[in-house]
Amino acid sequence: MQTSRTVVLALALFFLFACPAKQDGTLEGTVVPPNSGAKITVMQAGKSLSSLDVNTPDGKFRMALAPGLYDVSVTSSSSPFPMNFPAVIIEPGKTTTLPLIEFTLSPGAAILTGVISPGAAGTRVSLLYEGKERAAINTGPEGKYEFMSLPGGKYTVKADSPGYANDAVDVTVSGDQKAAQNMRLIYITSIDGVDWAADKIRAKGKGLPPATKGNPTIMHEMAKRAALADAQRNLLKILEQIKVDPSRDIKTYLGEKKYSEKIQGFVQGYSIAAERDLGNGAVEVELEFPLTGPGGLSRYLAD
Repeated sequence: MQTSRTVVLALALFFLFACPAKQDGTLEGTVVPPNSGAKITVMQAGKSLSSLDVNTPDGKFRMALAPGLYDVSVTSSSSPFPMNFPAVIIEPGKTTTLPLIEFTLSPGAAILTGVISPGAAGTRVSLLYEGKERAAINTGPEGKYEFMSLPGGKYTVKADSPGYANDAVDVTVSGDQKAAQNMRLIYITSIDGVDWAADKIRAKGKGLPPATKGNPTIMHEMAKRAALADAQRNLLKILEQIKVDPSRDIKTYLGEKKYSEKIQGFVQGYSIAAERDLGNGAVEVELEFPLTGPGGLSRYLAD
């Protein structure tokens, strides 16, 4: 019995000294300005695990953390916008440095609100200022979002919903006013001529010169004009297949009259992506249209 106890004690001592606990890693960064009253909050699965008030003269901070994957949020009393750093990796014995954290705005009184359609809960709406994400929320069941206490300025609202093309739109708020910006997302389906990754619609068309011979330059331009008309007809065929949700295409959503008015304006906003000489005076053109963003199809669909 004494021998067994001795063996167990020896094994315990071996694992204690030969297999030390996993070493912590370090999270560090710098807040500008140093006196901004910043607070660092470290989270996992939406739960706060640790926090630190930054009160050093140079704005630098360091936190010891167990190895793992964390979401880091930095808030400041001088700004209405939290700075979010998702999926920060902490490795044992190593230091992870966050990008420079700058707080440049003071709280304001403006409000930005709107509806992201389709009205499903869980669409992520983020607010960007000067190219940086300042805040983000998830919409409710009716697709509503609201950002409060904003300083006046120009912002970008971005919407990201599974199964739909991401979209973004610029909006300006001023003073203590309330601004509204609705967005209509486009449902992603496999359609020839639609490049969802590039956020583009592309339509090709071919044109022939008149049968009677004439000035080569004029003949080429007439063939090109015919190719443009053919490409626009092909574009309309593509648009008829695009949906706003799994059960409704654009025409069903807008109605016949409104569809004709909206699409007529959209079709005029093309750019020529390519022009090819097919021989014997024939011309092929490829037109390109944005799906989202300024001038995009989604802008024509939004209320």
